[in-house]
Amino acid sequence: MKAGRDIGTPRKWELTGGDSEILWGLAMGSGKSPYQTMVSLPDLTTKCSCPSRKFPCKHALGLMFLAISSPPSAGERPPWVTEWIAARAARAEKAQAATQEKSAKPIDEKAAQKRRVQREERVAEGVALLRQNLLDITAEGLAGGNARDAFFWKDLAKRMIDCQAPGLAGTLLHIGDTVIYDAEVDTELPYELGRLHLLLHALENADAYPPTIQADLRALIGGRSSTSEEKGESVEDDWFVAARKMEERENLLTSTTWLFGIKSRRWARVLRFAPAHLTISEPWAVGTAVHGALQFEPGSYPMRANPPVDVPSLPSSIPTCHEPDLDSMLDRFANALGENPFLRSVPFLIPLQPSADGTGLMDGTGRALPWLAKRDIVLRVDCICGGQPTLLCGEWDGCRLRPLAICDADTWFSLTPSPL
Repeated sequence: MKAGRDIGTPRKWELTGGDSEILWGLAMGSGKSPYQTMVSLPDLTTKCSCPSRKFPCKHALGLMFLAISSPPSAGERPPWVTEWIAARAARAEKAQAATQEKSAKPIDEKAAQKRRVQREERVAEGVALLRQNLLDITAEGLAGGNARDAFFWKDLAKRMIDCQAPGLAGTLLHIGDTVIYDAEVDTELPYELGRLHLLLHALENADAYPPTIQADLRALIGGRSSTSEEKGESVEDDWFVAARKMEERENLLTSTTWLFGIKSRRWARVLRFAPAHLTISEPWAVGTAVHGALQFEPGSYPMRANPPVDVPSLPSSIPTCHEPDLDSMLDRFANALGENPFLRSVPFLIPLQPSADGTGLMDGTGRALPWLAKRDIVLRVDCICGGQPTLLCGEWDGCRLRPLAICDADTWFSLTPSPL
């Protein structure tokens, strides 16, 4: 980013241009010929002839910085720009044709059933292996040994990947990356192990549960619905883009977007993934709204949803309907855990302010709950609130509030770092 800003000046370029679809430029570099740099505006895909292995490279970033400060003049696209656009269109058409061809082929039910059985056997092996390891570490004791060894949990997570249970692997990585380093580890570690024990017991008896709980269990081991008929409900609404957070773990970048239904007052979680060296293109900015139908994943307390395709953002519309206080949120959290005991957190949208001692967030009734935020976020929230309850969005995990976005006058601000 720093190198990109340095290059984002006209004197670093022999040629620049652009239109509504693409930016292009010839960047002066150390080579004999200038670097051919292009940025596709709809998805921010970049292409550059420089030898850098970073994506986007500094020249592509520089071209974007330059376009912001000095919008390029429209002109005829150079041949190398036209060739790249044509090549991208050809690849997209070929991929779409391959997808259509694949979907048109009749499904070999016998082979599909065989693959399902094989995966279920591998998952059962992973469950048995994990259960034995839990018995071993509890017999050994939780004060030290493998229970407090991050490498133990990461190695066990790799074995769950081999057993085709990536969801279980994610739980183990959470223990190894976060729980054992938490100041409340003496409380949090037994809780996580108890939660994991409950999950393993449920997986061993999955056939005895109703379809919604079976869907929850499949999601927890990292699986999808086994048949195309198993779908959750579709909800059409004006969805407020309330908050977004980006997390990186094991070379995977995960974007979590929380949407709040203006009419339904329902929460939806939209997840997007990408390799850590790439970026995730988010179509909707935090603080805007979008109208469309969200298809929810099946489950006993469904929150994950698939976003509508090609739906533009609406102007900012900060909700006037929200939970009045923390007690209402706690009741909703208790009901959610009653439906799905494996939920880690629920979102909230409540007028709050820092408590007098700064250790919690307090609602208008004087009720306060502990919160977790970095020092700069604490100062920002304190300054925006100014001693008055201010609409905040975040997550409650049963122990602490984590603020993700805040309202300042008529503007909605994200409190999490933005992706590149």
